Amino acid sequence: MKWNQLVGTFRISSKSDKIYPNDKLTHQNYSLDLNIAFNSDYRRVIKSDSFRRLQDKTQVFPLERNDFVRTRLTHSLEVAMHTRDMLTSVINKLSMEGIVIDELNESYRLLETAALIHDIGNPPFGHFGEEAIRIWFSKNGSLFPCWSDFTEQQKGDFLQFEGNAQTIRLLTKLHNDNGSSETGMNLTASTLDAVIKYTARADQIDKKSILTKKVGYFYSEEQVFKNIKLVTGTTGNRHPLVFLLEAADDLAYTFSDIEDAYNYGLYSYQELKTFIDEKTGTDKFLINDSTEAASIQKFLRETQRKVYQSASKTFVDYYEEIMAGTFHGEIINEECDEVKCFHALKEFSYEYVFQTKTILDQEVLGFNIINRLLSEFIPVVLKYDKESMNKYEERLFNNLSRSAEALYKRETQTSSDIEKDYYRLKMAVDFICNMTDGYAKKLHDTLFN
Repeated sequence: MKWNQLVGTFRISSKSDKIYPNDKLTHQNYSLDLNIAFNSDYRRVIKSDSFRRLQDKTQVFPLERNDFVRTRLTHSLEVAMHTRDMLTSVINKLSMEGIVIDELNESYRLLETAALIHDIGNPPFGHFGEEAIRIWFSKNGSLFPCWSDFTEQQKGDFLQFEGNAQTIRLLTKLHNDNGSSETGMNLTASTLDAVIKYTARADQIDKKSILTKKVGYFYSEEQVFKNIKLVTGTTGNRHPLVFLLEAADDLAYTFSDIEDAYNYGLYSYQELKTFIDEKTGTDKFLINDSTEAASIQKFLRETQRKVYQSASKTFVDYYEEIMAGTFHGEIINEECDEVKCFHALKEFSYEYVFQTKTILDQEVLGFNIINRLLSEFIPVVLKYDKESMNKYEERLFNNLSRSAEALYKRETQTSSDIEKDYYRLKMAVDFICNMTDGYAKKLHDTLFN
């Protein structure tokens, strides 16, 4: 992989089949062109309704009205902050090795934008929303006549639904800028590729590989995905900047989940201290030299900083393998006390936060909302453009946006009848994924309570 192709100005349009590889321009305004392109990407994201919806989408606590608890929006802002810190650290460490990469110096805004959009396709109610969609189709998909005619890949898009793949769909197709765009946000290929964590389609999943353990793209975006990869020169590989984004994401949610859960009253200072000491084999963390709350804040801040420095060091240590596409691990993997502590915090979150009755009850509520919405809307969308609806079904269908109908018609211009059913199901899933937590609950209560 080459940086003058990885970082470029070419934009992906789902309407055009003309694809050109990114290439470093030879004139003096090359850096300016990159700056203009990536700042344009940033503005398109910030001004989008999809980005604003993140303020009412779950990070950990569904339907939480406490202002101090993170949402997907505040989480994404924190990830953006960490990507800048990590990129600075990587650039400094590479320069000490005698490696100077002009394109990396122009990638701050690119990575920042990638951080802001990395969760933009996720459904309401956090990762449990993704699971709710998978469970619904595993229980109900086979009940519809069209299901048996789908390919394994098409079935897998629903059975193994993944928010990362939905992000690419939203960015390249669903976003319509109040009716003025048929090409999504029309972002640069470099920005889009920086959020693609996985390279497998649904019938190629291999849990043993970091590249293929989850769905990277849906059947509906297969050509778009291939175009992105062709432009950036990363076919079969991750874009190197994905490693930094993934590490920043891990850093942000791991430490913020611990902070939010403490403020929420889900564990005590002593429970955290005892757990960390036992898992790391040292008592140097969580020194209570003031109040317990202040000690936890200091511990989280200092440990987080040391972990991102460790991650950037690993990126530089494995730089050649990353650029060759042969590094398939995570960059938060150094054998040091801080990284041991980081992994211990993940275990602590699972046991003391995600398995608590407070979280589980809220997740069940979110599951029931998504389950009922899918159960009502999917039989309706399967009638669209095929058979007449009764008055109740028409009223339900009218909740979908006209842009959803327009996208369906664009996507099915040359489709078989079976493929049309696949895209009808997409209409319902897209509708759910675009919802905020609050809107999903409001619509559910309005229609069914």
